[in-house]
Amino acid sequence: MNLDAITTSVESALEAQLRFASDGSVAEAGQALITALGPALRDAGMQLARQAADEVGAQLPDHDVEVVLDGDDPSLRVTRTEAEAEEVDPSDLDARITLRLPTNLKQIIEEAADLGGDSVNTYVVKTLSGSAKSKSQRKSGNTLKGRFDL
Repeated sequence: MNLDAITTSVESALEAQLRFASDGSVAEAGQALITALGPALRDAGMQLARQAADEVGAQLPDHDVEVVLDGDDPSLRVTRTEAEAEEVDPSDLDARITLRLPTNLKQIIEEAADLGGDSVNTYVVKTLSGSAKSKSQRKSGNTLKGRFDL
C-alpha cells in the first residue's frame, strides 16, 4: 500500500480547491491544514491496513495475517498456518468415498501431493484432516489469527 501516493492525491485535491480562495489568509490556512494532514493520513492508512488484516484474517482462519512495514508503507503478509495433520497410518484407512473432480483440479492435487512427497490419497487425507480440525477448533463469530508488526 503506497501511502505517499494516497497522501499526495489528497493534498493535490485540497490544493486545487485552495486555488479558488481569493483571500490570502484562507490560502495560508489551507496550506497549514495540508501540512498538518500528512501524519493524520499516514495514520489513517495504517488503520486501514489493520482493518484489512482483520477482515482477511477473519475470512481465512487457516492463515496468519500480518501488517508489516515495507519501508514506510504498510503491506499485508498472508501465510498459511501449518495445520497439525496427523500421520496417516495405511492400516487405518478403511472408509471409502467416491469423489468426482474436474480434470484440472485432479492435476493440481496430484502435483501438490508429488511436491510434498505424498501419495494423492495421503495428501487428501492430511489436507482434509487439517482443514476439518481448524474449522472445528474455531469458535463462533469472527476470529483473528496472527501478529501485527508495526
